[in-house]
This record gives sequence, structure tokens and C-alpha cells, in this order.
Amino acid sequence: MVLPLSRFGRTWFFQRSPSMTQLTYLDLNRMQTVDSLPLRGANTSMIDMEKVVTHVREALRRGRYRGTDNPDRYLEEHGCVAWDNGELLPTLAGILCFGHAPQAVLPKAVVDLGHYRGTDALSYEVIHLEKDISGTLPDQLVRVEAYLWNNTHHGMTLAPGSLQRIEMHEYPLAVIRELIVNMLAHRDYTNFHAASRVFLFRNRVEWISPGGLPENVTVEKILSTQNARNPRVLAILYEGGYVEAIGQGLKTVVADLKRSEMATPQFDDTGSAFHVTVFGKAIDITAGIGVFANLSGSQRRILAFMRTRITAPAREVHRLFPARAERTTQRDLREMVELGFLTTSGHARSLEYHLTDEVSATSSFNAEDLAKEE
Repeated sequence: MVLPLSRFGRTWFFQRSPSMTQLTYLDLNRMQTVDSLPLRGANTSMIDMEKVVTHVREALRRGRYRGTDNPDRYLEEHGCVAWDNGELLPTLAGILCFGHAPQAVLPKAVVDLGHYRGTDALSYEVIHLEKDISGTLPDQLVRVEAYLWNNTHHGMTLAPGSLQRIEMHEYPLAVIRELIVNMLAHRDYTNFHAASRVFLFRNRVEWISPGGLPENVTVEKILSTQNARNPRVLAILYEGGYVEAIGQGLKTVVADLKRSEMATPQFDDTGSAFHVTVFGKAIDITAGIGVFANLSGSQRRILAFMRTRITAPAREVHRLFPARAERTTQRDLREMVELGFLTTSGHARSLEYHLTDEVSATSSFNAEDLAKEE
């Protein structure tokens, strides 16, 4: 027996199973995502319609959206507004992406940015500290991306055996952007007490998203599982050109880092927050600039790896070169110890290598040295 159920002007049909005594049905309320739920206490005047009009126009121009150019219909279709007891209210997605002042409704929908001279978040090593970076999510993304790009290292080198210049960046721009999007689009906005956080250290960047991973997503399966906490927000950021493919962000990060011969990102879910850590590319080491000019390619690769770890067991260093004899890598390591780049501790199977403070403290790019190379 088929029974009709009307909701919001649409008729949905559900079938009663002959073997069951109760109706089998879908609860549309339970199927809504948190970013498409109405915000009681807010009103639609809090949405900046000029931002909506501009977004729709640019999304249509880019070919990332093929729908109505009517801003009111767009907001309804994209879950930016929703009906609640006959009243049209903005949703999380509407306020976060198009609000006049999103933080008037969601005070902790902000980013805290910390830049430190060393490798730890110590008060006496602060270079720049900026709390409560506000505005819409696109506003926050642009500001955080600009700071990271402008305060990390960039340079050029020559391709081996040619005069072709190759750009070198401590962090690929696509990686910076994807991880900011990941932090903003997937955080738990029902956590009203915590801000998103970004920390820039001498050798790495950390992105911290409040709320941990969504339900049914684990660190081990994060690259093969799709479960967006805020799919409406993510779709709007995609239409705006801030992300290249929905559901492919972390895969893109891993692929770009591998292509740049950089360390795999580290993922950590504490339950209350999700952390992503990316270690920067040691440009001066990779390009053989300054004191690293006389090192072999394999020795520079070892030092670049050590800068991301500071300390590493000998066996992990040997894994960098699976196709060559261990004694060849041991010779490289011995020479770098003699040159003062590395120190050792332990013996035999417990042998560990440590990056010296002098090498650890060097910047990843020295413009004067690069100029000499050119």
C-alpha cells in the first residue's frame, strides 16, 4: 500500500511494508545538514544581497554553477535560508558565506593566527599574533592565505644542465588554500567556544579545526571517506573558485606535496579538534644554496628530511633511498656528521641522527645566497 505525505508543497510517497505494522518513512528534518538549518533569533536582513548577486554572477561566468540568477531563489535552493514556522530565516551557510557581519551571530566563527620564530608556540618567540580574523568565510580564507604566502619563503633555481628557471616555494599555494578551506568548511560551528587556528612555525604550518572529524570518518580512512559536515558551505566555496573539486581537498594536498618531494601531511583527531601539519620545503637545502652548495643531491635530500624531523632513527633515513645500498647512505651520513650538519646518539640499531642547531635555525631561503647562485 502506497501512502502520500505532503511537505513544503511537495508530495512524497512511502510504502507500507506488508510484513510490518508501522509505516516505513524518511524524516526530512533528520536528513538536513547542520549548515542548512534555520537560525532562530536571526533574520534575512543579516544577509548581504549584493554579495549574493556578485557570487551568482561570477559562479555562472566560471561555469561552476548552472542555475537561476535570481538571488532569492539561489539562497533557497542552496540552503542559505529556510522556513521555520512560516518565517524565512537565514541558515549557517547563509550567514557564514554572505552575512553582513557573521560574527554578530556566531562570535567564534573566526580564525586565530599565530606566527612563531621557532618550532614551539612560546610567547617570547611570537612574530605576529592576530586573534579573531572575521568576516565571511571567503574573507577569512583570503586574509589567512595572503599572510601565509607572504610570510613563507619563495625563490628560483636553475634546472640541472640548463638555464631554465624553476620556481621554488616553501609551501605550494594549492596546499595552503586547500587546507584553509578544509579548516573552515569542515569545522563544527555548533562549537560556540572555539575559534579555528593556524600556526606558522619555522619549519611547519598547523591548521586546527574545532570539533574533530565528522561522524564515521577516521584519520586512517580520511582519504577514502567522504562525509562533509557542512556540504552547503563547501558547495558555495567551490562555486566561488576557492576549491577545485568537492571531496578531493586532502587528496589534492597529499598529491601536491608528493609532487613537490615534500613530507606527507600529518593528520591528528583529538576528538575536540582536527589537526593538519605540513612541514615546509627546505629551499636553501634543496637548491644547494650557500653552505649547502657542495653537498650531493642525496645529502641535500637527507638534510631536507631532517629539517622536518630534527631527530630520526638511522633506519628511517635509509628508507629515503630504498633502491641503493645502505653503505652508500651511511657514507653520506658520515660526511654530514664530519661537516657539522648532523650529530649522532646511540649505537647500532638504536643509532639516531640529529640536525644541529645551526642548520635547524637557518631560514629556508636566503635571497643573497640565491642571487650569488644566479
